[in-house]
Amino acid sequence: MINPTQKPWRPLAAPALNWQEDVPVAANAGDIYFSTENGLAESNYVFLEGNQLRDRWSTVGVEQPFVIAEVGFGTGLNACLTLAEWLKDRPEGGSLHYIAIDHAPLSPADAKRALSRWPELAPILTTFFERWPDPIPGCHRRHFSKWGVTLDFWWGDAAAVLTDLASHGKSWVDAWYLDGFAPSREQGPWRQSVYDAMAALSQSGSTFATFTAAGAVRRGLTAAGFTVDKRRGYGTKRDALFGHIHRAVTLPNTLTPWDLNPQPVRTRRAIVLGAGLAGAHAARALAMRGLAVTVLEAGSTAKGGSGNLQGVTYTRLSHQHNPLTDFSVAAFEFAADQYQSMAAAGDLIEGEDYGAGGYIQLHDDDETLEHLRQTLPLAPGFARVVSAEDIAELTGCTPRCGGIHYLRGGWLNPSAVCHALLAHPRITLKEGCGKLALDRAPDGAWQVLDGGDQVIDSAPIAVLATAHDVACQSATDWLPLNLIRGQTTHIPSCDALAKLKVSICDKGYLPPARAGLHCAGSSFGPGDADSDERPQEHAHNIDMMLSALPDLTLTEPTAGWQGHVAHRCNSNDYLPVAGVVPDLPAFNAAYDRLRHDRKRLIDAPCPTLNGLGVLTSLGSRGLSAAPLAAEVLADQLLGGIPTVPRYLQRAIAPARFAERALKRGEPL
Repeated sequence: MINPTQKPWRPLAAPALNWQEDVPVAANAGDIYFSTENGLAESNYVFLEGNQLRDRWSTVGVEQPFVIAEVGFGTGLNACLTLAEWLKDRPEGGSLHYIAIDHAPLSPADAKRALSRWPELAPILTTFFERWPDPIPGCHRRHFSKWGVTLDFWWGDAAAVLTDLASHGKSWVDAWYLDGFAPSREQGPWRQSVYDAMAALSQSGSTFATFTAAGAVRRGLTAAGFTVDKRRGYGTKRDALFGHIHRAVTLPNTLTPWDLNPQPVRTRRAIVLGAGLAGAHAARALAMRGLAVTVLEAGSTAKGGSGNLQGVTYTRLSHQHNPLTDFSVAAFEFAADQYQSMAAAGDLIEGEDYGAGGYIQLHDDDETLEHLRQTLPLAPGFARVVSAEDIAELTGCTPRCGGIHYLRGGWLNPSAVCHALLAHPRITLKEGCGKLALDRAPDGAWQVLDGGDQVIDSAPIAVLATAHDVACQSATDWLPLNLIRGQTTHIPSCDALAKLKVSICDKGYLPPARAGLHCAGSSFGPGDADSDERPQEHAHNIDMMLSALPDLTLTEPTAGWQGHVAHRCNSNDYLPVAGVVPDLPAFNAAYDRLRHDRKRLIDAPCPTLNGLGVLTSLGSRGLSAAPLAAEVLADQLLGGIPTVPRYLQRAIAPARFAERALKRGEPL
């Protein structure tokens, strides 16, 4: 399983390659990535025909995607061919979910060179390479909505990735591609732990195909529960293996499953309370999975923190892995890709709704900076360490120190993001609903009541996404949520800021101008529910800017500084709260033994409030955290394939607070 906590943070190194013309050869293993004769034809013969995919996916319905998992992603040739063939044969309403695993991902430049020999794949490749993930360990999900395709890039050891996925106790995979280097040259993907996890993840009727006919592979797959057969190999290869699962396998639990949803809901309807960033992203994630979603908003869309003129998608690196860093990085990567896709689709307008170019985080921790100076060159498209002089040249503003230039993301108008997300044909928005209360209907559905106890709507799934007001609902009043006041300041653009095209973050943030104003901020007032603007907080924001940029001169407008007051929500561990809500009394009873033995494995399903989800505690990171948190939530509610390693799912699960309280001997 995956849990790198406390280990040094670093991207994955690209493999060293030799080239036979445009065919890559792994320098260490001495093996080719695909046939020099005709790699495309080999992939078609071995994997698509070996798994009989064209016949099988022609019957895919709208309820569940057809799932392919590839061990040994390499150049992406198999994935691109599969996507091209899927687009030829895609059934009406059908969807494809492709899981790609590799412990040493190629750089996009090397992959592009390798695949350039097949111009027939060009329409796929253009989009594919625009969204190639950085070599950062973990999962990088990419939705290709117009193709009906979701592609999960899992960068990491195959055994660890598959064991992590199998720990959810679900069988998702319909077909397997085993495409590592020959077992005699690389042992990594050819281990019994890989075969066992494959079997645990295989649905009834799942198949596999591989180019190898090695006896060790045949014996390993057979031992795991697969029926293994031989067929003629491609080209000069004598034999290749293919087969299917014939024996259901379940791996033993190694974790108490308090973070899992044992009863995913099969429904086509959902309700979301709240139309800020949390609610809009949750609604969009559910709508993309085919649900009709009604969004109920007490006031108007994008109020509160989502009503700021500008916000910045950002992350925060550390010299070592921890849940806060790892979720922050994963969320930032996912958010940057999602917003880039929305911009490419014309849903967001550059200069009005967003600004590209990334952002700069000032950083004066020499130890962390030195570590990142050595490791970030492994991910040149992600971020780079920059000096104060570099920043001054880039922005026209001289900072107090150097820092890190994150090349993805930028500033966004949160209101524009919310409206774009909610403009989906399967989403219905109802504003001005007033105070809303959630209750269980006699038929088990979730119903929303207005202030007069009249039912507004009901559905089998409900999501609470109302920031701190989540704690006002009886089902979630035990969550430790903190109200935080934040005030931004609108700085009129001036000559000193004319060259600023990249957001600068320090204790606060300063983005490039939007409509002649820079939205800078923000103040931080825990427990302060007041909504009036305060001159002293404007002064605080200005002081933060001047501390970050000591040479900057700002003149206060004649009418004084203006801005916006909003209230954020944070948990006591500063991580989002996203997932299915536990039934607290039943949870405490099921896991009561944790009070006496913190490390005890209790193999009991988590008692949940079936169909009830929550997404809150985004703090000042709503633009960055909400997209991935919503993805995790939707997958949990519906039983979908997880998009984060399980240790991160546990880090943001609502049940974590109940589990911690039990271990302290203080049940909530």
